[in-house]
Amino acid sequence: MCSSDLMTQNLLLGIDLEDVRDQIPDGYRYRDRVEKNVDLLLDFLEEQGAHATFFTVGSLSRRLPAMVRRIHEQGHEVAAHGNTHTQLTKLTPETFSQDLSENLDCLTSVTGSGVCGFRAPTFSLVESSQWAYEILANQGIKYSSSVLAARNPLYGWPGFGTRPRLMAPGVLEIPISLHKPPLPGVPLGGGVYLRVLPFFLTRWSLRRHGTEMPITTYLHPYDIDVAQERFMHPDLNGSAFMNALMYRNRNKALPRLAALMRGRTIWRYCDWAEQSSEG
Repeated sequence: MCSSDLMTQNLLLGIDLEDVRDQIPDGYRYRDRVEKNVDLLLDFLEEQGAHATFFTVGSLSRRLPAMVRRIHEQGHEVAAHGNTHTQLTKLTPETFSQDLSENLDCLTSVTGSGVCGFRAPTFSLVESSQWAYEILANQGIKYSSSVLAARNPLYGWPGFGTRPRLMAPGVLEIPISLHKPPLPGVPLGGGVYLRVLPFFLTRWSLRRHGTEMPITTYLHPYDIDVAQERFMHPDLNGSAFMNALMYRNRNKALPRLAALMRGRTIWRYCDWAEQSSEG
């Protein structure tokens, strides 16, 4: 965490750590790029003097335990992102409980440290899957950043609201930050939206965001990967246009993230959640 004052915007820095090849048919015929991209992210964070939260898929942690251990040893938070990156809407309470348990067991075994945070794959914690909060609490999760509080082609919970709030039975939900009207209600500091939207609009939205609520961010390893082979990404319904956006401006992801970080207080999600609950 960097030093702050009351007038500084707080930025929660998140990396969604997954291997997109796991989610496409015969994905392992493509080159493994995850570890190389994570090394680039770790170098970037060291240069920035910042620590982040890596929301980490269990299956990836089992395949690359040394990488996940390195993330933890460099002072970053390792949090849960599902055991197999399966969206909550495709799980039952029973299968989600098992999925989360396996995810947590793996991360704890690799890092030697407990896990207190969770992000649902593809922000799939929606109104119909809010039963997940009880399971999260039962397994020791203190906060979640799993809600996109707007209509979205993939997953959204328009009625949730944009402020962090405590969900029964005691899990703090930190929804993803969105652009405000008249701009579309899409993520302000995340993934493809950070890369594709004209950056002057992002800067304008940041000025309007104020200091009362944190700015939440997310990037995937592939968001910075300019050498990744071309293939159809999952959950796009085969849209060639949407898939083209998945590759657009990847060379701008880290420079734009650095610009977001400049002049703001940078937090791991766990630290901000802890101080928020204490306040």
